[in-house]
Amino acid sequence: VCVFFLHVVTRCVSVAGLAERGHSMDDLTKRLSSPVSDAGRCLFLLFGVAVSYCFLRLCFGKGHHAARNAIFWHALVWTWVPFWWKVIRQLPIVAQVERRLLTNTLVEGLSRSMRFVFHVASIALTYVFTPLHSHDPTEREAETARLRSRLADQALSVIQDLKGYYIKAAQTLCGAGLFPKEFNDAFGVLLDQCPREPYSKVKRIIEAELRCSISELFESFQEEAVAAASIGQVHFARLKNGTPVAVKVQYPEVERYFYMDVQAVRFVLGIAGMGSQVKDAFDKLQENMKQEFDYRREAAVMRECAENVLPEFGGLVVIPLPIDESHPASSMRSLCSRKVLTMEKLDGTPIRKHTMKLLECFAGQFGSTVEELKDLMCCNDPSKLDRVNPKIKQFLNMGAITERQSFGIRMAIKTRNICFKTMSVLMRDCHCKPCNDIRPRLKPLPVPLNGPKIAKLLFDVHGYEIFQKGLFNSDAHAGNVLMMRDGRLGLIDYGACMRLTQQQRLSIARLFVAIADEDDDAVPPAFWQCGFKSKNMDRRLALLLAHVSFNRGPYAADMIRLAGKVGLPKNPTVMDIEAYVRRGQIDEIVEFPGHLVLLQRCCMVLSGVAMELGAGRLSSAGMLKPQALKLLRPQHHSPSPKNCLSP
Repeated sequence: VCVFFLHVVTRCVSVAGLAERGHSMDDLTKRLSSPVSDAGRCLFLLFGVAVSYCFLRLCFGKGHHAARNAIFWHALVWTWVPFWWKVIRQLPIVAQVERRLLTNTLVEGLSRSMRFVFHVASIALTYVFTPLHSHDPTEREAETARLRSRLADQALSVIQDLKGYYIKAAQTLCGAGLFPKEFNDAFGVLLDQCPREPYSKVKRIIEAELRCSISELFESFQEEAVAAASIGQVHFARLKNGTPVAVKVQYPEVERYFYMDVQAVRFVLGIAGMGSQVKDAFDKLQENMKQEFDYRREAAVMRECAENVLPEFGGLVVIPLPIDESHPASSMRSLCSRKVLTMEKLDGTPIRKHTMKLLECFAGQFGSTVEELKDLMCCNDPSKLDRVNPKIKQFLNMGAITERQSFGIRMAIKTRNICFKTMSVLMRDCHCKPCNDIRPRLKPLPVPLNGPKIAKLLFDVHGYEIFQKGLFNSDAHAGNVLMMRDGRLGLIDYGACMRLTQQQRLSIARLFVAIADEDDDAVPPAFWQCGFKSKNMDRRLALLLAHVSFNRGPYAADMIRLAGKVGLPKNPTVMDIEAYVRRGQIDEIVEFPGHLVLLQRCCMVLSGVAMELGAGRLSSAGMLKPQALKLLRPQHHSPSPKNCLSP
């Protein structure tokens, strides 16, 4: 009650001062009625004081002195400090300092990082401390899955709200087997369905960048974005000469947010004493993102990549060309600027719309569901695999899915569909009970893509870029791969490209060959030759980190094989590996070069796409080994393949 009246007196004194300065009656009435609105907050404050009193009574026994002091300080702090803080904020010098702090990129970046950490901690604590009501193992697993799905939606909302590098990080990790299935499904929308900006903002950006109105450049412009990525969104349009194009427009604040987030992370790592260890990685990352935020550089790299790749894989892939001065449809004027990129439109659909068909076929064969099968393929807990049925366990342990297996499944599905269609025609006029019971089961199954063949092509193209040309795209996630109507793959978004020197390519080639051959004695020195350094140059850390980064990630079979050699437990979990690598139990990472960071990102993304295509858990080093050997053992190239991919 005393606290409440202190608020009332404070408000009345404030209103009296306002009246002397000639404020209106409406303003005075509003200010005078505000003490009543403080009643709820004051009651909550009194409840907190009472709880503190009880807590201190338990701590100090019957001694009332400490409890009375606690009540006094609670009342003082929660009543008068907010009032005086409001008064102090009105001082010009304080207001100026506050404005400078709020506009400082480091402070704002730290606040964004703290907000992200708070939400992540809240999600983690919710997951750990939420009780499960069922005692049946199957029902408990279903209850846990529902909890993860709810938390995944919360995490997605936080990432979409923060934008910046958080979306880029979620894109990179999505599908890499590091998250539960529910989080992978939730983060999957970030590949091509990020939050969109309204057309009014897009129009202003285009007209400001290209210095003319949209109607002067385009015959038609689709106001609704067809895709939205981490730093920009894409609209379809048609030039005055009838050429269909895709226009990528950068978000207004995304560049500032990204550098803000990176600066904040570097600051925190520097305080933690890890600044020198990640300096080169962050420098390379920022250098690479400068290219991604400058669409003019991306346009030049896109044309260079097309000139490198299409002569070798022209019958299998297509890369759009930018509408710049060199393009026939540009009318001697470039339609590319720092924040606007106009390129050829590819007539295809994102590969994600086709990736689940092969898994549907496998799930039908094993009497399981697609969700369960995909969850088990991403599983990092070996003990969980022991509880599945023997057929699924055999499927998971057989490694990569071959093209012959994929062909057999597709032919079986086509045969089944033909038989079911024939039965449907024969049973069309029959309405007996057996026919009515079986008719709903005669629906045709979708014929999946040749997942292993497409995954191999993606690895071949990127291996060719890495080892033969030294310029590769590190961001080839499923949202940047299109399935064209003629069977070719469309490769888009060349903003995150990396150049390698000849020496870097040779070192990486030796490392990948050693990893693919499971030559555990050769992996550590090859990794060191690539630029990786640790405090004690311990072979065990180099061996484990090389496999985690460039083989199949923290794959259970690989980790079990390496456990005895690197000092891990017999059946290591992801948390064991995290503690071993990141927390320096054996050795501490001193330097992880930036080109290896982007190469690791490329391998993780390609591995995730392969899993979504139903090609199984592929070894990145193993898939890239043929191109690495071509570099190490130069030989005449075979004739370029010209046949298109069969669907």
